[in-house]
Amino acid sequence: MGALHRLAMATVMPAALLLAGCAGMAPSKPLACDDGIKAAFKPDGQTTVVAVRAIARGTPLVAVDSPQPITAARDLCLVKLLVGPGIAAETDKSARSYSEGIGVEVWLPAAWNERIRNYGGGGWVGGGHRYADQIGSKVPALVNANLGYASGTTDGGQPWYQDGSFAFLSSGAVNTEGLRNMAYRAMIEQAVKTRALVAAYYGKPPKYAYYDGHSQGGRQGLKIAQEHPEFYDGYLIGQPAVSITQFGLAGLYPQVVMRRDLGISALDKTAVAAFARKVAFVNARAVASCDQEQLGFLLDPFGCAYDPLRDAGALCSGVDGIGITGSNGDAASCMSAAEARALNKIWYGPTTDGSYDGAQTTEGRSGRALGAKQLWWGMTRGTNIAGQLTSANTDLTALALQDVRIAADAAATAAIPITNGSTPLRNRWQDLDYTSYAAAFAQGSTLPWLAEYATDKPDLRKLHDLNRKMILWNGLADDVIPPAGAVHYHERVKAVVGGETALRSFLRMYNMPGMAHSSQGRTYTVGGKNNSVPMPPLPGNANQTPAPEQDLLFTALVAWVERGSAPGAMTIASRDGSVSYPVCVYPLRMVLKPGGSSARAADYGCR
Repeated sequence: MGALHRLAMATVMPAALLLAGCAGMAPSKPLACDDGIKAAFKPDGQTTVVAVRAIARGTPLVAVDSPQPITAARDLCLVKLLVGPGIAAETDKSARSYSEGIGVEVWLPAAWNERIRNYGGGGWVGGGHRYADQIGSKVPALVNANLGYASGTTDGGQPWYQDGSFAFLSSGAVNTEGLRNMAYRAMIEQAVKTRALVAAYYGKPPKYAYYDGHSQGGRQGLKIAQEHPEFYDGYLIGQPAVSITQFGLAGLYPQVVMRRDLGISALDKTAVAAFARKVAFVNARAVASCDQEQLGFLLDPFGCAYDPLRDAGALCSGVDGIGITGSNGDAASCMSAAEARALNKIWYGPTTDGSYDGAQTTEGRSGRALGAKQLWWGMTRGTNIAGQLTSANTDLTALALQDVRIAADAAATAAIPITNGSTPLRNRWQDLDYTSYAAAFAQGSTLPWLAEYATDKPDLRKLHDLNRKMILWNGLADDVIPPAGAVHYHERVKAVVGGETALRSFLRMYNMPGMAHSSQGRTYTVGGKNNSVPMPPLPGNANQTPAPEQDLLFTALVAWVERGSAPGAMTIASRDGSVSYPVCVYPLRMVLKPGGSSARAADYGCR
């Protein structure tokens, strides 16, 4: 049992008792949507009702993640909670590590469907959950309420939206309490307090409870499934930040490669922009070389072994590659041998010594097996990696080294830079070479607060034993989280539970070709081809009151949980209707039938 897990037990035991009480409670008189809830709802001594807001049908609501309003499709009651205790180690109220507890928002719809559909956060979460005059939830939570679900969200224990500054105390030390809240405790409070409030407000407990989350939100749901699967009947886990410590550290590796091999970094704006343009050109050549279906993106990027050192059209004229000589005379798009090797290293992922395996197999690229010196995986060929080149992703490396000076400043990162007054020094990540980077990577796995945050526990046997269900989905062109990490996790879970048949009885995974890192309802892909790449329809700005077929993955989860109908291949279509195909339950993959049309779902099979 990890240290952070032990620290959380003080919350977990009352949570378990409260859940048990809710499950067995007799119907009671419902509550009105007014300040009377402040006095009526007192589940424990740490929970305060901050605000209650009655929202009339037709009211425009602006979520924290989008300026486009969501229109309330029914009357709603918004209840805001603050759950203590706060961060004891931080007394400076001006510091971003100061927090009085965990913020929770619960959306309670009229004509409730007797179900909970809690939603996760993203990035370093945060938001206005604890403030009466703000909305902290992301768009899908509001859409869930539009559909009749009670939906709870949490700020992860800190109010600064998407800002990792909370992770360091004002002294410069790591904020282990805050990281515990973000890693684990906030999701316990979200689950337990939402259920308790729902039972009190409607006068009866829910028939079913679901978790729905994407990215960090996917990690949050996966963490609960690993530790407390009894909290929900079904889990929809989208592009999860599983093994976040590993891939978070791996996110800095492109900068290490560029600085050590090419002498440039995200701080060298002109040079790195020029390299990014070359990478985009070569990436397109990788797709063209492996795109057997002529779709303009890769159905199976793990099977693509394209190497620019073996492509004369990628290398500058006269440059010696592997068995070829470069023939590209365009200085803006052609690569030197050093640039081609650097790209191969970035695609391969971090290693202990800056090497890469040019003979890596499909199995290795897919996440089934790490190479001998490989620490983690890079992004797939065909994925837009410009963001990793032009912006330094340093937060996890700074935490692994317990040194805020490692963090990037605003000149080096497109993310919110860490604010901390203990020292003005930043950008010490530039000092990392392959050896010191590998040491930082290794150190990250030994620190209890990062080990707990990693969310990579493969033992899901309790989830299975409780007959809970999970659908997990990934984008194969994800530009933030390498999809090989999810495959790696799937294989580890399979080994623990006893094989594919046992695993598929409660967990089914889908890999979406061409899909980049998305936010629900705003899916997108490489090259801006958002209308011509099939993607699953999801709740969001353009899908504010979705019919079941417009909420494809969640509808499949509900059918599995409530009717025992296990999901199989699901047909998805591009928005312009030009392409459709089935996405298969992993490890099956879609294959075009001989002579078939790559645009027609009927011409594909799963094998």
